[in-house]
Amino acid sequence: MRTLFALLLALTAVQLHAVEPEKDPPVETPKKKGGDPGLEGFKVTGLPLISFSTDDGFGYGVRAYGTYYEEGYAPFKFQAFAQYYKTTRGYEYHEVSLDALKFLGTPLRLRLDGGFERTLNAQWYGYGNYHDLARIKQIKNGEIPINENTPPNTKRDLYQYDQNITLNNLALTNPFGSGNQIFNPSQRVLRESQDKYFYYDRIRPFINISTEDFIGDTNFKWFAGVRGQRYKIQSYQGDYDNGNTVANIKTLIDNERPYGYDATQDRKYVNGVRGAIAYDSRPRDRESNPNGGIFTDIHVEGVGKGTGSHYSFTRTTVTWRQYFDVAPSFFNSFDKELVIGYRLLGQETSGDVPFFEAGRIYTMRESAEGLGGNGGVRGYSANQFVDKDMVIGNLEMRLTTFKISALGGMDFVLLGYHDEGRVGASRREIDMDNWHKANGGGVRIVWQKNTIINISYGRSKYGANGNFSFNHLF
Repeated sequence: MRTLFALLLALTAVQLHAVEPEKDPPVETPKKKGGDPGLEGFKVTGLPLISFSTDDGFGYGVRAYGTYYEEGYAPFKFQAFAQYYKTTRGYEYHEVSLDALKFLGTPLRLRLDGGFERTLNAQWYGYGNYHDLARIKQIKNGEIPINENTPPNTKRDLYQYDQNITLNNLALTNPFGSGNQIFNPSQRVLRESQDKYFYYDRIRPFINISTEDFIGDTNFKWFAGVRGQRYKIQSYQGDYDNGNTVANIKTLIDNERPYGYDATQDRKYVNGVRGAIAYDSRPRDRESNPNGGIFTDIHVEGVGKGTGSHYSFTRTTVTWRQYFDVAPSFFNSFDKELVIGYRLLGQETSGDVPFFEAGRIYTMRESAEGLGGNGGVRGYSANQFVDKDMVIGNLEMRLTTFKISALGGMDFVLLGYHDEGRVGASRREIDMDNWHKANGGGVRIVWQKNTIINISYGRSKYGANGNFSFNHLF
């Protein structure tokens, strides 16, 4: 982690010394060449969602964008999209969204989105910065018993004949007088009854409304919004899955009964009021795909009885993002571009946060789940590491390799990244040791400037994470 922070601080120093950000970057009409054809008027982009994620399996669906470009508005006048998406592991995310600048003639930017999310295999591994990942894998695979599958000391495993027969020491000491007691749960029985031990079913309809505006003729802006969401949590205890012949045992949430377990009985609201102050010196017309500037925000969300929520907590997130256009005179001469960007994020949650919200990381623009998944350390499962304090560092290199003018213009960007992160029960626990790390890469497609398609793959010491999604991570 020291190496990552040293590199990021060096990059920051170079940028701040060499470039004085413009207070109000001019909006230029895009030039008609390569993959940037000078967009104007209403444009439609749509594509089938054929995807894969380590957490969710193979996905299918469709997303369609409608974007209106007009001189004097950057990055666009408005953009709307609708999405239908499901995966083979039971994840669903259906959404409609609107992003409009100078809404109804006011200087305000309005964002409105609503939808339905179901995570059939939402993951819960408990709190803390350390988990025995090898043991977790063995439990899921049925290689070791847990809870009611654990035999008494007198019936420890002696021999596994095959996937269906496991003998214990009674097979030697009293083989004829013990009957069926000479058998322990087989690996098949363990696998079928334990494969959902770290999972639960999470259902969440939601709606978000926010508005923002720059403060005068500066790069500072304010942000305010509300988030409405309703959760229904379902345990897998006693279920038979995928043709299994053995019911699921008590899962981790059934044994721990973490705060928020009451959502297994009734639907619970987790509504919040959001506010943020930000500094944003990115080029206005390249907000979705920046090649310079700084974007930092302090985002606070308050949840409580006053917002119609069943729980009360406050979540504060501080994020610094910075982008560097490396050797532009060299790369631009070949119609290419090399951008290096990084993100430093810290979040603290105070109050009584339910377990199914504990891993949520929210900023003005981004959301993630715990230190893993597609929005954190991209080599671990979503919610692999969760606690009240979470810190993440991401470093990316984006090389635009070639452009085409077909379909309104596409830029193909090669991606390489390094991620690190850590969690703790308090800020005092966050030190320079025991950071989780991952490396990866992939390709991103910038379609008509404001539709970003992300295909990437990352690996950590203990696992991997594949991802097909939209937008840059930051």
